[in-house]
Amino acid sequence: MRNNSGSSAFALLESTLASELSKELRNGCTVNHLIRNGDELKNALHVALGEHYSNAPILIFSDGVKKHSGVDSFSIDELFQNLCKQEDISFEGINLSEVLSCKPIDVHASVGAVEVLKAFLQGQSPVPVVVLGSGSITDIVKHTLQELKWTSTPFIVLPTALTVTAFTSHFAVLEEAGAKRTRVSRNVDTCFWFTPVLASAPIDMTRAGYGDLLARFVAYGDWYLAWKLGVAVRYDELAFRLMEPFSFHLRHHAAALVQWPVPSDAIEDLSAILAMAGIAMSVSGETTPLSGYEHTISHALDYLRLTSGRPLAWHGQQVALASLASAESYDHLLSLEQIDLQSARPHGDERIKKTIYQLLQTAPYFGAGEFGLSADERKAGMEKMQSGIAQACELFTQDYLKKHSHWLKAHSDISKFEQEWPSIREHLRKLVITAAEMQTLIELSGLALVPEQLSQPTTALEYRWAVRFAPFVRARMSLADLIYWLADDPALWATI
Repeated sequence: MRNNSGSSAFALLESTLASELSKELRNGCTVNHLIRNGDELKNALHVALGEHYSNAPILIFSDGVKKHSGVDSFSIDELFQNLCKQEDISFEGINLSEVLSCKPIDVHASVGAVEVLKAFLQGQSPVPVVVLGSGSITDIVKHTLQELKWTSTPFIVLPTALTVTAFTSHFAVLEEAGAKRTRVSRNVDTCFWFTPVLASAPIDMTRAGYGDLLARFVAYGDWYLAWKLGVAVRYDELAFRLMEPFSFHLRHHAAALVQWPVPSDAIEDLSAILAMAGIAMSVSGETTPLSGYEHTISHALDYLRLTSGRPLAWHGQQVALASLASAESYDHLLSLEQIDLQSARPHGDERIKKTIYQLLQTAPYFGAGEFGLSADERKAGMEKMQSGIAQACELFTQDYLKKHSHWLKAHSDISKFEQEWPSIREHLRKLVITAAEMQTLIELSGLALVPEQLSQPTTALEYRWAVRFAPFVRARMSLADLIYWLADDPALWATI
């Protein structure tokens, strides 16, 4: 039984799941509780813990940042721990930044972080787990639980900001050698959407979550294209049907994100949309429905910063800006009356390896400082990063060559795609929105329209490189790949 507490958006979430999913699939989805006060939080915790409520200790993870709970003067950690004390629930609070021996701001989801947490928990018997925090700490903990096979004990997440879709997703996005990789992960049993703490979050974090959701207006086109080209092995529109009922809410609340605190109806509706987004990817068995070309651009920007040791910008901010690049590219694609892919000769493996290597060696790793470096200074800086660049080059190359092998097979029958292009183009128009529509939503919400406006200022040179490198970021096809296969430059299809 899911609690929607009178919220129209959460009621829509439940009715949509009921109409689109079998009972078996619904049972595997995260249970979502919209919670408005401490009493509702106590009741929801009772339900989520079930038989564990009074007879087992629980682990409570946070990242070490004191976050407002929106209730009295307590932080969310204090509020939750006080609730446990009142209910005689034994617990252990774990500060993940201390476990990882880093500053709270440096906690990010990575393979290394999972390994450290695994070692920390190794040998401990499975107990219920609660995460109070961001998408990064959620991904670290849920993938650690997956690796440790803690799959039957209750796992509860209380987001402290509406930043990402990770809170109800069966996937974790982990960094390895600067490259972001998606891994099947432990499912989140229950998510507490506690509106007082969500409304207390900095406005930039809430906007970032909105930006992450804007991908749903372009990413589905990538999956459909990949399937019609014969590069993707499967395609369905289940996730599209799950997300489409929320299109009005997503458009309607854009302007609400220019004020703080964000109105309660917008907080509740965006919570439901984020919840559905994670569920939609989970039941689809892949992140493809909400993660396409725009996410590869964001991951490429992250690669530059991770490799050079610079702070990351908000993921959702980057995704929103990159969604505009994707929408602009779709505008160009959909303006084409015909497509000629037969004359575009596929590159050989060695040419691809050389291209990836050259793009990584000439990447603008130093941000705004790039322009003030002498040749010798840049060479010295690059030498320090060569080990990481080499690892990333191997990962990117391995993944791209997997996709390339599918493209080689599909290319032998590419005439079918060219003949069907008129009908393919019409269906794409139903799956993606125009750049003008995307730009309006970004402007209304106060998100960045140029890279220099991101939370970590980014140069046009960095952004242009990320767009150009997008085809090589992951093994899954996106519109960036089609542009590359047409022997064109993705950076020329988007305004930068």
